[in-house]
Amino acid sequence: MRRIAMVHFIYCLLTLTAVLLPVSLSAAEVAPQFPGRPPAQEPTPEEVAQGYLKQACAWGFASEKLAQQCNPRAVEGFYAAAEAAWNAVWTCPGSPEVLCEAATIYAEALEGLLASADSQGRLTGEGLLIGPTFQPLCVPIQTRGLPLGGSSIERIIAVPAPADNRISRRHQRGGFGLPVSLRCLSRQAGERAFAPPRQSIAATAVLRFTMPGNETRIQKLSGPLARNPAPAILDLANPVEIAAVNIGAATPMLAADLTAPLLDMLEGMPKDNLRDFVQPYGRGDTQPKLEFLQPHQPGRIPVVFIHGLASDEGTWFDLINELRTSPTFHSSFEPWVYHYPTGASFLQSAAVLRRELTAAVRQLDPAGTDKALSQMVLIGHSMGGLHAKLQVVDPGNALWNAISYRPYDQVTIRPEIRQLVGPGYFFKPLPFVKRVIYIATPHAGSSLASLGIGRIASCTVQQPKEMVAIHDEVVAANPGAFHPDYVAANPTTVDILRPTSTILRALHDLRPPCWVTTHTILGVSTTSLISGPGDCIVPASSTRLPGVVSEVTVPAKHTQVHHHPISILEIERILAQHLQETGQGTARGL
Repeated sequence: MRRIAMVHFIYCLLTLTAVLLPVSLSAAEVAPQFPGRPPAQEPTPEEVAQGYLKQACAWGFASEKLAQQCNPRAVEGFYAAAEAAWNAVWTCPGSPEVLCEAATIYAEALEGLLASADSQGRLTGEGLLIGPTFQPLCVPIQTRGLPLGGSSIERIIAVPAPADNRISRRHQRGGFGLPVSLRCLSRQAGERAFAPPRQSIAATAVLRFTMPGNETRIQKLSGPLARNPAPAILDLANPVEIAAVNIGAATPMLAADLTAPLLDMLEGMPKDNLRDFVQPYGRGDTQPKLEFLQPHQPGRIPVVFIHGLASDEGTWFDLINELRTSPTFHSSFEPWVYHYPTGASFLQSAAVLRRELTAAVRQLDPAGTDKALSQMVLIGHSMGGLHAKLQVVDPGNALWNAISYRPYDQVTIRPEIRQLVGPGYFFKPLPFVKRVIYIATPHAGSSLASLGIGRIASCTVQQPKEMVAIHDEVVAANPGAFHPDYVAANPTTVDILRPTSTILRALHDLRPPCWVTTHTILGVSTTSLISGPGDCIVPASSTRLPGVVSEVTVPAKHTQVHHHPISILEIERILAQHLQETGQGTARGL
């Protein structure tokens, strides 16, 4: 009777497991052991590992079905599948075949686990909730080699964003673990004002379990939904600084996807560049703003990327994606981008950038002890290069004299308006900017701005009513004080780019101080009978500037110069040289 009862109990238990999670088990796994029979031959590590892999596949497949049905128990199923794949590697660490198969199953199970837990609100930066709701197990999260702790993580993105044509290559590395994107909370101390709509960084998730083999016979038979989950720790590791995973005696390479965070940020970024040009300041997200693409770390040199006309900061992500493949760039630099509506006032947008950079340095390093912040690098494409130059020159009266016949202090302007207008024309070079890279920058203008298409574009720009009112008031209060072009209308960005622009000519003749090193990268994809070699938009003669320490020509059109491999290599060389000259680190090659 006792034997019959035991068999009946096992049959009921297996039936319950099949209802909760339809996993097929082999006869060897469910066969009861009777006294007096000879013990089974001890299985080899490969056989044990294959058993775990079979178990992981079955549980992962069943959990996928539960996830499709929005069944919350899918989380526990994926968790158990990841544990079984982990156990397979632990049990047979010397088998490449086991490791390869286990890594694939493990990553799929971990992706399903994190995605399902996130959708159910069971995954936060503090931990992962597993098990029954009345007595869940909280799997703690540990960050390793990352610039933030678990409490600063807003979301863990397990499913990568789709490809974006603004990024040409995806930098991935095979290995163990699941590459994820970590969205950072914008309430980081000292960075509240500089976080983009999405700030994401690369990490690799590894769910670490203890040594396998402690399961009871009942636990093995009951399946993942009828037993308490095994304790574990969810590691979020920096795949650039951490190379391998320790799984018992096995140390497989850590998987990585360095492009995924950039794709995540691009997915959440507005893409209406033309509207930002035609209707500057039209929405809240078009206001000029300096943004950090990752949490600031002391000792890192900021590299500030400034986009050009009718573009946005997304144009830099392809270049940043390439630079991030270098461990030296990761350890010594950090990318900042300047977001601004390109149809807005040229001088005022540059003034906002000066104010933002100054505020960032003061906020991040109020005591002035971080030497890296005093070695800033600016990189500007097209009109962005002109914005960069306006950060490192002292115009004196040159810019004001380009629009007015009278000295600034002799012009009738209300005090409140003077505070708004003055910073655009009178300023000092930023002392913490030490290097500027001009890419396809029209220092002497572009003839296209003077042609019909340029005039149409200039007329299309809808300037803010406040700026138009200020311009009209100042001109009316000072008859005969301003140049005719300025009297006719407040100049747009297109007007500034005309070769005849007095403001552009004044800026061309200004030179940065001795502590600023400048470089030029220019495109020469075509040759015009009128202007000679150029990039279809800006002639080479306009991009060349006296005083630069290096000049590189690139066979690319204007919009592709900063994406070209030659430009990327040149920027890597310049940044390596910057490290050597500033003494901020050992340049191992970018």
